[in-house]
Amino acid sequence: MMSTESKRDEWVVRAGIASAKSLVKGYNQHRGVPGLFGFSVQYAPGKTIDELAWAGNFPHPQISYATVGALRAALRSLGYAIRLVASPGQGYHHTFAVLYDATGNILRVLPQDAAIALSRTFRQRSNPIHAP
Repeated sequence: MMSTESKRDEWVVRAGIASAKSLVKGYNQHRGVPGLFGFSVQYAPGKTIDELAWAGNFPHPQISYATVGALRAALRSLGYAIRLVASPGQGYHHTFAVLYDATGNILRVLPQDAAIALSRTFRQRSNPIHAP
């Protein structure tokens, strides 16, 4: 299934289905960057969802995707902000970090309300690597 997308959109792509539970579980300190907490995503302005999925070489049959703006808006109403930090990893690897707006500090644990808001924002589709 193809989504309606534009190269001008800033897409965030994650392997698998971005359920609240999987986002909380995947939100950890980056192994190669002490002090950077978040979950792994593929992100590069100007790249399509398919390009990001291919770059990530995800083994999962499904991917989750959303625009940066939609993810930012989902968390803003809860008082959180986001930061996408380029970090070591395959493709256009970034760490999706959630911050407190007031302090700007990266959260070490993804709060449940944030995980639910993000999971409701991400959409799912077949991984193009696994398409017949």
